[in-house]
Amino acid sequence: MRILIADADQIFLESFQSYMWECGHDAEFATNGIECSAILYRFTPDVLIVERGLLWGGCDGILAKMQEEPDLALIPVIILVVASHVVNEQWDYPNIVAWMQKPFQLRDTLDQILSTVEPTHIVEQAKSGQRMRSLSQ
Repeated sequence: MRILIADADQIFLESFQSYMWECGHDAEFATNGIECSAILYRFTPDVLIVERGLLWGGCDGILAKMQEEPDLALIPVIILVVASHVVNEQWDYPNIVAWMQKPFQLRDTLDQILSTVEPTHIVEQAKSGQRMRSLSQ
């Protein structure tokens, strides 16, 4: 699976990317919205995992940009939120399939991510506008 994760925490990103590589997944990361947008055009992921409070373009900007591009609009998105933030489940972006609270254990979360965005269900979830669900335990 090809995964793009955008988060301001570089240490978290490096750990996440290393873990994904060890598990046989192709992972790229971005530390801000500008990097994330650029990577989306050269690395089409099977899933985008993006921090809600991402700087420089932000999560909202990335999602809006994705909706303008037909190929990007079908990529499922998982939103990362810090435990102290409230999740807004009323966003009008049909490609949001889940949200995940940080911090979390990578080994416990990988199966949850993969089950949420199984390749056979990616397009169906995005097209159906299925409401996001929590991956937090």
